[in-house]
Amino acid sequence: MAGTRRRPARGEWTAWAGELRALWTAPVWGATAAVVLLALALAVRLWMSGASYGVLDPSVSALTSLPSALRAAAWQFATLLGLVLTGVVVATGLGQTLEGGTWSALRLFENRVGVLWARKAGAALALSLAGQIVTGVLLWLATSALARLWPVRPRAVAPGFAGGAAPTPPPLPVDPLPVESATWGQAAGAIAAALLVQLLFVSLAALAAALLRSVIGTLALGIGPLLVTAPLVLLPAAPFLPHRWIADLLNLPPEAQYQLYLWNQAPPDPAPLTGGLALATAAAVAATAAWAGLRSERSLRPVD
Repeated sequence: MAGTRRRPARGEWTAWAGELRALWTAPVWGATAAVVLLALALAVRLWMSGASYGVLDPSVSALTSLPSALRAAAWQFATLLGLVLTGVVVATGLGQTLEGGTWSALRLFENRVGVLWARKAGAALALSLAGQIVTGVLLWLATSALARLWPVRPRAVAPGFAGGAAPTPPPLPVDPLPVESATWGQAAGAIAAALLVQLLFVSLAALAAALLRSVIGTLALGIGPLLVTAPLVLLPAAPFLPHRWIADLLNLPPEAQYQLYLWNQAPPDPAPLTGGLALATAAAVAATAAWAGLRSERSLRPVD
């Protein structure tokens, strides 16, 4: 009957769930586990090295708070580790589909390229969200255990060596952890911002897959440009680079760069709205370009 809204068929919901099941591959889960373990290793190394000196970086000491740990996990997934993981996910998923020539078979069952592309992107973002939550919880548990096993104690001042001088008494016990804990709202905002950054990463990798129809090419073109242009953040062109927009949006602490998380060394400007708008625009443009590439005739032709 005219005017009746079309309800999604059960098969459509099954197809959306199938995209998530398709991510149960050894490369994807291996890369995800590597990202989580590396994030834990960075935090543990910084904690133990700081505990031995009696001083911890605020970004590390704050991880004993669950919201702060979730925020730190969002930092990881929105920077280099998340970029590499996204490249692996898109390359082994969409890249493999195009390289193997099964994309045209999918089009026989679902000719709406926008729906197919949305399923692929949605599955990648769902994996990112799950990874952020798991990483945040593990960071919180690990640092909470470290706080008990390796407590941070202020270092005693060395005794004086003047003749007959009495030893200098040790300083009074003070709290050596200037905790910069995040609120639940800040943690949720960081996770949402990380998902926006992930959408940009996913779209760029999908565009590379649509253009090259190659797993290796997707990895190279999806990850390479952001890695090659990273040194430019130290030049006057920094405000026009996505690296700087990410730092602005997430308010990344510059003292923890290449320590707690891996990204550029340029300090962020206090302009999260500007960075968010720039990233949203770039992600929209990249997602549209990926959709256009996936619906082109090149994507429908058999592999050469």
